[in-house]
Amino acid sequence: MKLSLKNLLWLFVLLLSTSCISKKNSKLRTNNQFNEKYKESVKSFTGTLDATQYKEIRALFEKELNTTLPQDKNILINYSQKAENCISPEINKRKKSIQIDNKIKISQSISAQNNTIDFFVYTEDNFDKEKVNFILDSGFFYNKVFTLHENCAAFFILKSNGDFMKFYGEDYYSQVIYFLKKK
Repeated sequence: MKLSLKNLLWLFVLLLSTSCISKKNSKLRTNNQFNEKYKESVKSFTGTLDATQYKEIRALFEKELNTTLPQDKNILINYSQKAENCISPEINKRKKSIQIDNKIKISQSISAQNNTIDFFVYTEDNFDKEKVNFILDSGFFYNKVFTLHENCAAFFILKSNGDFMKFYGEDYYSQVIYFLKKK
């Protein structure tokens, strides 16, 4: 088989372009600065579920979290995913471990003070997957609950009265406290 110079050139261009495309798509560029782009990724949603919706979402959470949720408890799901806006990946491994431990302690303390049960869920490609007490997301939370994928951290609170809050952003515990204390 004889290849002409023109065919070799087209083959080279094709190989080069597919190589660049696959590299471009395989690596997420992370904005690790607290700038306007990051601020725009911080979002909050609140609402109230009716009795039927409340029962349905609790049942789905029980299935996905593989646990029985006490009826009288609020639910706090701390969520970590790989996303474009994420300040914390730039922290070195030792400091990162300390930061994750602090997140767990703060969440547990807030939960204990506010009749809440807390969970830590992460996606497979996430930056925070070092901790063994985190729950790997089956895809349910990524596709059904935390549907915006602009920020690497989020939380969802479902209060026992049906009120809920979903928040996207990394430094969120003041938001958690405020919402849980709100009557």
